[in-house]
Amino acid sequence: MAISKNFLLKGVRGTINKQIVIRDYGDKVVLSAYPDMDRRKLSPKQVRRTEIMKLANEELRSIKADQQLRDAAQLRLNVPGNKLHHALLRELLFKYGKEVIG
Repeated sequence: MAISKNFLLKGVRGTINKQIVIRDYGDKVVLSAYPDMDRRKLSPKQVRRTEIMKLANEELRSIKADQQLRDAAQLRLNVPGNKLHHALLRELLFKYGKEVIG
């Protein structure tokens, strides 16, 4: 990990070719290696929540692709169009969460 006060890197953050990570901490810029997540072990609860999110996102995409389903969901949830995505996602996460748990 290297700390730099170089003005060229000021305000820059992100990754370079999945090898270097640039982080900005106040007046310092920190350069570090890209994290290796290969040996990461997910708990059973994390695996279950990931699967629930995957199912909910798949259904969400299909609902948003069909105009009639989108309009019906907007009426059912009573939200404006710009808040439909999050309201639908919340509803679907609850739906799939209950199916997995109960």
